[in-house]
Amino acid sequence: MKPKKTIVLIAVSSFLCLFFAAGNGFAETSDAVTAIESIATDEAVSTGAAATSGAMDLVKMLTSQLGVTENQAAGGAGSLFNMAKGMLSETEYGQVAAAIPGINDLIAAAPAVSESTAKKSDKMSGLTQGLGSLTKAVDSAGKYAAVYDQFKQLDLNTDMVSQFVPVLLSFAESSGGESVMNTLKSVWQ
Repeated sequence: MKPKKTIVLIAVSSFLCLFFAAGNGFAETSDAVTAIESIATDEAVSTGAAATSGAMDLVKMLTSQLGVTENQAAGGAGSLFNMAKGMLSETEYGQVAAAIPGINDLIAAAPAVSESTAKKSDKMSGLTQGLGSLTKAVDSAGKYAAVYDQFKQLDLNTDMVSQFVPVLLSFAESSGGESVMNTLKSVWQ
């Protein structure tokens, strides 16, 4: 809930309490509580609906531009956003999440990484020690291993990752501005 709306709800609640003390207002306190809960629920529903709507806008964009199904679009986007979540600082990811409505729904739509891929990624991370300049290449391959695995589970060719990224970056720029787009770009490119 946003701070201004919280203050408004507290003010409304305080006013209603004073109103009851004066003997006026609703017939019962439960009526007032029901009215306040209704306001809070309506706000939560509209916030959730906005997030779902934002995620659906991105899914529609992906399906129309890339010719994938809605399930593939949501899962593929979620896979890439989850990768970003794991690689960005908490502050950076918080900015991305605030700018992209429904990002958590998309992440939840991504299939789980297979156990064999997770083990391979761990082994690759261990190999990077002492490789010097090769570390970046190994890290790059390792960071995409989970995404490639998830794309395969969605019946998407791993080449589709490079087609998803520009669409996601465009959406990120339109919904969160250039700084959000550049934050994600630093992870994906």
